[in-house]
Amino acid sequence: MAQRTPLPNLQPILLGVGFTLLVVISVATVFLVDRAATDTQRLTQTLSVEDKLSNVLLSVRRAESSQRGYLFTDDARYLKEFYEAEPEARQLVEELRTLTRDNPARQATLDAVSNALDAKFKEMTETVSLNQRGEADAARRLVLSDAGRTITENLRKTISEAIIDEARVAAERTAQSRQTSELLLYVTLAGAALIVLIGAISVVLVQRNSRQREAAQTELEATNANLERIVEYRTADLTEANEEIQRFAYIVSHDLRSPLVNIMGFTSELEALRKDIFEQVAKLSPDAVAPDANTAQPADPAPAGEIARLGADFDEAIRFIKTSIGNMDRLINAVLKLSREGRREFQPEQVDMNALLESIAGTVTHRAVELGARIEVDRLPDVETDRLAVEQIFANLVDNALKYGREGVPLLIDITGRANATHAIYDVRDNGRGIDPADHLRVFELFRRSGDQNRPGEGIGLAHVRALVRRLGGSIGVTSALAEGSTFTVTLPRRWAAGRRNKA
Repeated sequence: MAQRTPLPNLQPILLGVGFTLLVVISVATVFLVDRAATDTQRLTQTLSVEDKLSNVLLSVRRAESSQRGYLFTDDARYLKEFYEAEPEARQLVEELRTLTRDNPARQATLDAVSNALDAKFKEMTETVSLNQRGEADAARRLVLSDAGRTITENLRKTISEAIIDEARVAAERTAQSRQTSELLLYVTLAGAALIVLIGAISVVLVQRNSRQREAAQTELEATNANLERIVEYRTADLTEANEEIQRFAYIVSHDLRSPLVNIMGFTSELEALRKDIFEQVAKLSPDAVAPDANTAQPADPAPAGEIARLGADFDEAIRFIKTSIGNMDRLINAVLKLSREGRREFQPEQVDMNALLESIAGTVTHRAVELGARIEVDRLPDVETDRLAVEQIFANLVDNALKYGREGVPLLIDITGRANATHAIYDVRDNGRGIDPADHLRVFELFRRSGDQNRPGEGIGLAHVRALVRRLGGSIGVTSALAEGSTFTVTLPRRWAAGRRNKA
């Protein structure tokens, strides 16, 4: 039976088509919604223009009514609306100018309206003034003339034509807004239908591949279980290897001390014999010196200056041996210390970092005073961690800062801290001699140091600090430049993670 060729996986293609369709629908929808909003805004503007034009004409009618009531009754109370109508009408004209600033034809209409308002209110104001001066007959004759009526009729005609034109524009914009809304509806419905179709096809494909996926899932679960066992075995092997390395380092360091003690003892014996040997050599007479085997003549005794030179060389060799022994002893102690720290089990507790740093600063107060140094501790966030390890970390960093100050520059050590949701970050900043950027990583290596080696030390402090920080689940870094000081940044988890206690 021939093997059936599996169908290609169409789901990524459908996903791509669906995503593209969704993007197109989204863009079209945004465009149409924006267009509908613009249409609505323009329609609202047109209706507002119509309304304000009608209100201008209404204000003029109110002013006329108030004027005639005053002239007929000679009652000044009628003038209240007359005096309010003119500012109201002119305010409406200014608002219309703002609304139609992009329509030159409407601006020209408003110019005509404004001129008519000037003439009309001038005519009405004149009649009111004549009546107030006692010339009622003259005021009535002016009202009965055709001048005011002609101005009002022209104003009404101009405004009516503008309103009719705005109504036509409003109808056009209403139709356009309706068309945009319908188009938006069609696009939305079509897009939804296509997305539903693609979803249905995807469901069919998922059902078709369900059995294959179940088989693959079963195989994957078996593979994952096997991988988990492999990872557990590897982790156990690494843990055992790490513990073996620590035990080896402890044993080697411990065993090296015995021959070192023997060398130191023999060196002390040689140093004790040195005085007797050279005193005896100096006392030898020519007869006491063995004759030369070739000449059968007595050998000359060694000159006093030569004996002194040999004694100085002997002393220098002894000093060199003792210095090397001392260096070797310090290195062995460093390895032993690191080995013991690697085996120590951490005891997490809530640590008051301000109290801890103040305590560290107090222990080095005498040394800081001698160096003219100042230590400042800012408000620090607390952490849940191993107190002894954190104390060793910051004691080493403060000691390091005190050790590498600059000549002639008052040393300042500033310790600050901040925290986020998961970690606390501490900066130990100094203005000392700094570290060459090329040595930023090197200073954290065991027995490696940077710059001039004119300060005591074995090169294990920062290596020890990095090892402790890593065991606590944190990280450490440095930013520094020569003659500009250094900043060591320690990042620690704010809460102790379960299971970290036994990690090496």
